[in-house]
Amino acid sequence: MSEAVYVLDSTAFYAGIPYQGRGRYYTTYFVLEEVKHQSIGSSLLHTRVQVTEPSVESLQRVKSMAAKTGDANALSKTDESLLALALDLSKDGNKVNLVSDDFAVRNVAEVLGIPLSGTSIKGEWKQITWKMFCKGCGKEYTNPKITTCVVCGTTLSKKAVRST
Repeated sequence: MSEAVYVLDSTAFYAGIPYQGRGRYYTTYFVLEEVKHQSIGSSLLHTRVQVTEPSVESLQRVKSMAAKTGDANALSKTDESLLALALDLSKDGNKVNLVSDDFAVRNVAEVLGIPLSGTSIKGEWKQITWKMFCKGCGKEYTNPKITTCVVCGTTLSKKAVRST
């Protein structure tokens, strides 16, 4: 039986996940930058956590899927790198589990078929698709880069249009 593979968001470090349990742990340099103030010993990084970067192809796939779900504006470069790394590790036949409590990350991971774990989220997870709309005139938008209504100038809001 192969060892479990975990891709860790910064919340996993705060929860102490790489310090306990068994498995192979991976993260990206973006996450490392976020948790550098926490005293993560270099021995932990060399023995328990492998820091690596995802492929350009997987990053593009993540960005494309985030645009389709309406989560593109909610994902940071760190979030995108974690999702893409999980995709890359899955290609190698590993059973990968992404550890994150970020809702946008979890939403895109669900659509990409990446198994999830959280450190604090309770209850059943439901995937959501978001739609941008104008509260002023009601016009709906599918382009996540548009933030202001072209008809009336109102700042756009988002609403869930589907959950599974």
